Parts: sequence; C-alpha cells; structure tokens
Amino acid sequence: ADKEIRYNNTVCLRRDHKMYSLIKQRVLISCRGARGGLVFRRAFSTKSTKSRDTRLAGRPRFYKQVDIISLDAAPWEDIGSVIRKSKSKSSNDDPKRIDSPISAGVDGTQSATGVHHIPENSMESPDTSHFKWMLSPRCPGKTDVSSTPSWYGVTLDGRSLSTPMGQQLAVPSKSLAYMIAAEWDAQTTQLQPTNMPFMTLACTVLDQAALHPDVYQDEALKYLPTDTTCFWADPTEDRLLYRKQEQAWKKIHEFCTERLGASPSCAMGMEGLLMSRKRGTAKPYVGLPHPAELVEAATTWTESLDAWQLVALSSINSQAKSFLVGYAMLESQHKDAPPCPFPDIEQAMEASRVEEEFQISIWGLVEGGHDYDRLNCSIQLHAANLFAKTILLDNTP
Repeated sequence: ADKEIRYNNTVCLRRDHKMYSLIKQRVLISCRGARGGLVFRRAFSTKSTKSRDTRLAGRPRFYKQVDIISLDAAPWEDIGSVIRKSKSKSSNDDPKRIDSPISAGVDGTQSATGVHHIPENSMESPDTSHFKWMLSPRCPGKTDVSSTPSWYGVTLDGRSLSTPMGQQLAVPSKSLAYMIAAEWDAQTTQLQPTNMPFMTLACTVLDQAALHPDVYQDEALKYLPTDTTCFWADPTEDRLLYRKQEQAWKKIHEFCTERLGASPSCAMGMEGLLMSRKRGTAKPYVGLPHPAELVEAATTWTESLDAWQLVALSSINSQAKSFLVGYAMLESQHKDAPPCPFPDIEQAMEASRVEEEFQISIWGLVEGGHDYDRLNCSIQLHAANLFAKTILLDNTP
C-alpha cells in the first residue's frame, strides 16, 4: 500500500509539473514585452515578499480591544486631508488613527471593479457642501435636514479605524457604531470582511456613495424597467406560480401605486419578453414602459435620498432584483408612511425569491448553492434594512 501511495504521488507530481510547464509556455507566448514579463513574474514567482499584508480576507486578528468613540469633527471636515493624502500616495502618519486592514480592491490595491476614486482635479480646499448634504441623515423623499447629527467612530486598541480609501470611519448613530464594533469584536483568529455587513455598508457610504451619488442613483433606477415584481407568470399556463407571485407582490404594487401616484406596468408570460425589447428610437431601453408619472416620482425620490439610504437601497435592489421592493422597505420606515407591505424581512425575502423557491419546491434544493443564496439574501436584506432604520431613528424626532 505504501509503494502504491508513493507511486501515485509521483505520477501526480509529474502530471502537475507538465501542466505547470504548459501554463508557463502559454503565458510567455501571450504576455510579451516588459508588461507581460511583469505579469509572468507575479504569477509564477515562488519567492516570498515582505510587503504589507493587505489581503481582503484571512488576515490574522491584530487587535485585542474594540470600542467606540465620539468624534468632534464631521466627515466632510476631514475630506480635504483625505484628498491630499490620496494625491501624495502617503500612508497614515497619525498615531491615533489606524489604516483599514481591508483594501478597496480584491488584490490588496484600489483596483476593484466599481471603486470610484476621489477626483484627481479636486482642489486643496474642496467644496464640501454636496458631500455634507449627502451625509446628513433625513427621511426618504424629503430634502430638509431635521437635526445636526452626532458622529461616532470605532477604535481598535484605542486607535480610530479608517475606511479602505483613507477616511476616518464616522457614522451618525451611536447604535450603529456599537453594531460595527460588535462585528469587529466577533472576528476570532482571522478577519472575514464578509461577516461584517454593517462595516461594508458604512465604508461604501463614506468612500463611494457620498462622493459619487449619481452613480448609485442611476444604478438603482436601472432596476425599475426590469423589476422582477412586474413580470408575472401566465395564469392559464402556470397557475401555481401566478398564485405565489400574487401573494408576494400584490401588496407591494398597491403600496407603490399609492405613494408614487401611478401603477407599475406588468407583463404576463411571453408578453413580458416582447414588451421588454428595444424598439429603435421609440423605446431605446430594455424593460417595461412604466407610466411617466411613476418614473418621474421614482427618480425624484431616489435623488432625495441621503448616502446612507442610497447604499441601503442599492444593497436591497441587488438582492431582490427589484426597485419596488427596496422602495417599499425604505419608504415605509418614517412615521408619515402607510404600513409596510412586509411585516417582517422574511416576507421581503420571499418576495425577492418567488421563482427560485418555486423551482426548489419542484426540483429540490442543491446544497452549497440554493442554501447559500438564501443565507446571503437574508443577511443583505436584514443588514440594509437595519442599517437605514437605525440611522433614521437616531436622527429624527
């Protein structure tokens, strides 16, 4: 048995060596010139480097105590130093601050898709009025700021935590600061950013949405023409699925019709595919042609959101594949709104996964696939809802 094991290991090593040599040859052929040689050396070098460990996940926990701190300055008062630091490419030299151990890029750099950098042409003393307006908490759909928020940060061993792009982590809610601190304290031997949804949302607000709100507004509104709650099964062909969709989506449409002033367009069966097609200049976009009143109201509402609500909406939309689900969850949080069509987040999750759960009920669940999708959807919807609601409750009378 030992001889057979050694023989098999030898065969595997030879096979792997041949595959390694083949990959090297193909990379050398495809990667020519100095840039190709650099890519090749990075891909196949076996030498260890002493560079700073900036992996996205798996970095050992380097701190012992986690706490929160009350901040004297608002985030927009610190944006000038962040821009100067970004231009000079210098590291943090403040002994009371600690650089974020999580990079904005997946490879320890700022190269992740979707990362929008601070504009290169920013002045030394930039105009912070719009940045301040985006970070000031307010009710969804309203443009007036009711109160001046108090700002809180998180400390690791007494040093204030920064965002991946270099800003000081600051949130306008003491409760939210404790929630983020609890996420950091829950990390055991290695850091797992995927287990810190509140930290992720807060950093996205400060580093991305507050500086580039138009990107997130456009992204949110793109879900409206292709909203999953507007594509229904044909009741004459699939009565069971249609019944489940009606149970999950009818109240959403009633809520949105009342608040937006028009009913969303809906399509059934193959009709949805025909209605979603582009038609030259008459319909240059993919999706359903909703009433102009509804589109205008949805656009006005989205542009009125602060950065905290905008990031929560983006997170919900990406999971639910629906603008109307995110609208109903956020719009129903303030006291003037009618009751939410989702008494609990589990019903919002069901509305987001009607077709998937229907297929699972017929064909069964695939372990390692469907169960992970359920868990991820539940975490993202719960986190986004609680993130937005906590800030709203702590900053409205």
